[in-house]
Amino acid sequence: MTASEADRAREPAKLDPAFLRMASVLLLGMLMALLDETIVNVGIRTLTSTFSSPLATIQWVTAGYLLAVSVAIPFSGWAVDRFGGRTMWLVSVALFVAGSILCGAAWSAESLIFSRVVQGLGGGMIVPVVQTMLGRAAPPNLMAKAMGLISIPLVIGPVIGPVLGGLFIELVSWRWMFFVNIPIGVVAIVLALLTVPADRPEGAAERKLDVLGLVLLSPGFAALVYAFTTAARLGNFGDARVTIPAVLGVVLLVGYVVHALSTAREPLIDLKLFHNRGFTLAAVVMFMIGGVANTLLFLTPLYYQQARVFDAVHAGLLLVPSGLVGALGSLMVGKLATKYTARLTTSLGLVLVAAGMYVYTWVGPDTSQALLAVALGVTGFGIGVAIPGTMAFMFQAVGPAAMARATGALFIFNQLGGSLGIALAAVTLQANLTGTTDVPGAFAATYWIVVTAAIVGIVAAAALPGSFRVAAPQTA
Repeated sequence: MTASEADRAREPAKLDPAFLRMASVLLLGMLMALLDETIVNVGIRTLTSTFSSPLATIQWVTAGYLLAVSVAIPFSGWAVDRFGGRTMWLVSVALFVAGSILCGAAWSAESLIFSRVVQGLGGGMIVPVVQTMLGRAAPPNLMAKAMGLISIPLVIGPVIGPVLGGLFIELVSWRWMFFVNIPIGVVAIVLALLTVPADRPEGAAERKLDVLGLVLLSPGFAALVYAFTTAARLGNFGDARVTIPAVLGVVLLVGYVVHALSTAREPLIDLKLFHNRGFTLAAVVMFMIGGVANTLLFLTPLYYQQARVFDAVHAGLLLVPSGLVGALGSLMVGKLATKYTARLTTSLGLVLVAAGMYVYTWVGPDTSQALLAVALGVTGFGIGVAIPGTMAFMFQAVGPAAMARATGALFIFNQLGGSLGIALAAVTLQANLTGTTDVPGAFAATYWIVVTAAIVGIVAAAALPGSFRVAAPQTA
């Protein structure tokens, strides 16, 4: 037996029970955070009337959360390397639960917005912290299977959030959109204390926070997200409320690039990672996946409400099967990854996304609902297939030491892709609706944004280094 065959023989054939127990607890907290990214979307009108506040104010309930997430993501990588994944997961979940308590007890629009910012600071750290912890704990040959587990809440959470929000508003109270997190978070923290092993990264005490980098990167990232979010709300990229924060964001990010490449000893995100072709292409793929998934979640409920006259809750319910099918796709990739690399599985997933969304590019007033449901299911399955392999490939490309900060960079690209995709779709849709009575046709033309993003993602995935098949062990 050769050395490579001996190494392959020692590799575990499946994830061990201890890893699965840890993953289950960590993903419970992750799902809780992802639900709250979208759970408030259907409650905007209720909050407007409850607090007697204008829509422009209440929209900050959502915008404030997203901006806080944007600020927290760059910080999370350093924090994991400095204090350990278990500690940062407990801190982020506790902060998220505290924010949820404050949100549920809010007495004014301003107090709710502040509380959502607190909640977002916790929620923004949870996802990259979980991905780093599981990426470091998973055996290399089972990395895609571990990332498949992470992908389940990623594809289900944003889809189920609006449905749960609508049910709480109709059946109980809007406050339960936030109070529901309290028992879930408490149970998750208790279970984590029992099942998640403490970890202390090597050289943690010597890791200094890149304060200047944080001052440049987090606000720069948040400013761009705010600009894109505002463009989506106004339906216009040229408004000063869009261009000013966009320019500020670009200036801050350029400042971070100069700082990271010239003066920073330990930059918050090491830009030298982009010298690695595999990491760079994985970041491009995640940018496009973010654009595809978020634009789909934005456009499709609107289409069903405006072109097919569904109410918000029913429109949201139509997305749930695609999330469930996406979770199935994520689990299947773990098995495919024993034979095929991300170069094939991610490309295949995005081909399915493009095919499913292509159906929506010629949608009309009488298009079969069954056909649209199948197309949406194919799209959800494709997203589920595309994500795990990409994340696993990124981890294998950079190695364990750079994993935490690479994860932060990857999620920045994913968030920016989602924000930009929604903005482009909103501006395009408004332009298409102007001066026409063909509402389905306006949506059909806008769906080309999703198809185009998927095609760009296919090209980037197909260009990932390596072959399409996992290399077989060499024989003597």
